[in-house]
Amino acid sequence: MKFPSTLALAAAIALAVPTAAHAQDASATATKTVEIQLAQEIIENGFPPETRMGMFDDVIDQLLGQMRASLPNIQDDPRRAAVFDRHAERVRATSMEVLSDHIDAIMDSLVVAYADQFNEAELRGLHEFIMTPEGHGFLARTAEVNGHPAFAAANQAYMQDYFSRMPQLIEQLQADIAKIGSD
Repeated sequence: MKFPSTLALAAAIALAVPTAAHAQDASATATKTVEIQLAQEIIENGFPPETRMGMFDDVIDQLLGQMRASLPNIQDDPRRAAVFDRHAERVRATSMEVLSDHIDAIMDSLVVAYADQFNEAELRGLHEFIMTPEGHGFLARTAEVNGHPAFAAANQAYMQDYFSRMPQLIEQLQADIAKIGSD
């Protein structure tokens, strides 16, 4: 992980501060260190390293399935369905391949984001929850939540509406690009 080097850099910066401000900055750095440690434990337990890639894969599969269900002419046309399914598998495989190259940085950035967005008391509350059996499974069940029929139906309706607007947006983009070419 990259945290020790980040903390070492923060410590080096704190040591370079004039003596009058050093005690105040040391206290702030110690607080940030506690926040980073809590955030790191939240992310490690919320997205366990041994299952996190599978968690993301499950979410991608849920979204691709909902996308398939929201596209017109897919359900009634086996040829279109087969084309979409091949495309969806390529998208999933590419997503997972790229994600595997970036997962550590994503998790590290979540730690920093949690430490910056939540104060120590909030982090302690989240930490306490995540460390329980119920909390440990909370983030891991994201794919199940995304696959719940109520969410899936709402998300599919959103996607249908969104996809219905795409041709017009693509035409507008192409027209705008054509204008640039003619200028």
